Amino acid sequence: MILIDINNLTVTFDGKNIFSDITLQIQKGQCIGLTGLNGAGKTTLFKAIMGIVDYSGSILLQKGLKIGYLQQHHTLDGVETVIEEATKTFDPLFKAEERLHRLEEDMAKPDADIDLLGEKYNFAQQEFENLGGYGWKSRLTGVLKGLGLTEDFWDKPVCTLSGGEKTRLALAKMLLENNDVLLLDEPTNHLDINAAQWLTDFLLRYNGTVVLISHDRYMMDKLCSGVAQIENGKLRYFKGNYTDYTVKWEEELRSNQRLYEKQQDEIKRQRAIIARFRQFNREKSIRAAESREKVLDKMELIDAPQSHSDMRLMFNMERFSGGDVFKIRNLSMGFEERTLFQDFSYDIKQGEKIIIIGPNGAGKTTLMELLLNKKQAKKGNVTKGVNVDIGYYEQGQKQFMGADTIMDMVWWGNRDLSQTQVRTRCASMLFFGEDVFKQGSVLSGGERARVALAQLSVMGANTLILDEPTNHLDMDSREVLEDALERFDGTLIAVSHDRYFINRIAQTLWIVENGKICVFKGNYDDYLQSIKEENAPFVKQEINKTQANKERQKEKQSREQEKQKRARIRNIEKEIQEAEESIQKIEEIFAKGEIYQDQEKLLKTQEQYNLLKEKLDKLMEEWMELSE
Repeated sequence: MILIDINNLTVTFDGKNIFSDITLQIQKGQCIGLTGLNGAGKTTLFKAIMGIVDYSGSILLQKGLKIGYLQQHHTLDGVETVIEEATKTFDPLFKAEERLHRLEEDMAKPDADIDLLGEKYNFAQQEFENLGGYGWKSRLTGVLKGLGLTEDFWDKPVCTLSGGEKTRLALAKMLLENNDVLLLDEPTNHLDINAAQWLTDFLLRYNGTVVLISHDRYMMDKLCSGVAQIENGKLRYFKGNYTDYTVKWEEELRSNQRLYEKQQDEIKRQRAIIARFRQFNREKSIRAAESREKVLDKMELIDAPQSHSDMRLMFNMERFSGGDVFKIRNLSMGFEERTLFQDFSYDIKQGEKIIIIGPNGAGKTTLMELLLNKKQAKKGNVTKGVNVDIGYYEQGQKQFMGADTIMDMVWWGNRDLSQTQVRTRCASMLFFGEDVFKQGSVLSGGERARVALAQLSVMGANTLILDEPTNHLDMDSREVLEDALERFDGTLIAVSHDRYFINRIAQTLWIVENGKICVFKGNYDDYLQSIKEENAPFVKQEINKTQANKERQKEKQSREQEKQKRARIRNIEKEIQEAEESIQKIEEIFAKGEIYQDQEKLLKTQEQYNLLKEKLDKLMEEWMELSE
């Protein structure tokens, strides 16, 4: 059943099309992810559906459709407390309950028409139950706590909340409503990893329809049955989750590039033939030239694929560290009356990839600062191993906010590099030309993140300590970073709330929570599965190492097979290009006509031409099979 039918939708601001003639059907029960670069029009599409912006085209909503819309920024305010504001969501339920009580009073009267009132009572009872019935309190407290608004917040006036807390409250209210469709614009912003996981699980159980704008690739992977991409003012729809979309889009880009190049080569070839025909300057050759020109004029041209500049990143080590990178013994840390963690011991080995997770304020960054010897532990110690060269990525990149230029800041990482080498590294991180002379004080969060990674990449460190490295990076840049970290042969210790990043990179998890650190061998999905198997949502325990190693090996083999498949696709495309070029050259020989005077040469060339065409057909068939 189609709930929202969008046809030929165009939105224009200041004379410029945000998008034009886009069409999308949103079906009941679907979860659709919206992707696209910042400014592509994702939020504008939501506003068009809600009637907030003017548009041309049509948006048809099913009659009576109830839509909940979560915006990135909220204006919730007032002196009501958090619990009072959240409880307003149940006003329709309370009114239904009042109707029940009035009907009960009417039925108790001596002259009551019991049949008529009983029918009304049954109808009112059904309405009351549809709105949530007497379970509303448990729903209310469950959603508030799940989103991190615990009892400590409930008595606070809404006007005293931070922007992020107001967003969480707005999200809580929307989830408590009986909406048919949820339009969610970056719903995991301001959520820690536990709250983000709670929301993912909630939406997996949700019976309605969800349209989701998010940089949370893990959530997109788990929820989405389709991805709608807005790019260059157009919308394309792909079946599958986020990972499916990235694979299909990458293959489509390569295919479109190959088709575009093939058509351009054919146009060039035809124009060369036309020029030769005109050079003959005979009536017959001129007619032939004009005929080919008409064919070219009618040809439907393939648009040149839009080129995307991606970061290029690699972390090179100058030397290997010793086998023991850090020895941690009985480490305890806290402030005043609060204990962050205590009596934690662990040996970090060379090449290990550890991700630290936990709620906000649990002590994750503090733990990293103890490893860096930036803070003094209350108890215990950290011993650094032999030849351990550390590269540190600090959250917020405050050191990159001064008057130094991008080029200077990257150069800090390695003063032995030449100016040309530094500029090349800057370019690999998308800083071109005069950009390298921009001062840190004018950089955006994403630009500072790229400067920090560029500096880190030239340091030659064998141990990387990263605090929220995917913050401020777009989706493409995050995947480039993940590729680089997968190839990195050194040791990695990172704090992250990015579950996709954690799932892809982690070999070991440190869970910092409730005053302790628990060690888990495996990635984020392994961790959730172990919790599910134990049927205890907040109990962390180490799974069987042998099983974890088998699972990781299986995933590694799967990733390797996928890499081999993509490499074969690239090789096939290269062979197709070479075959097409050879065929074109032979066709040019045929077009000249001289070869027809040498029968033996003609036969050999024709045989070669047939073999190339046969090879091309086989290559195309293999390419199509691998690309499915």
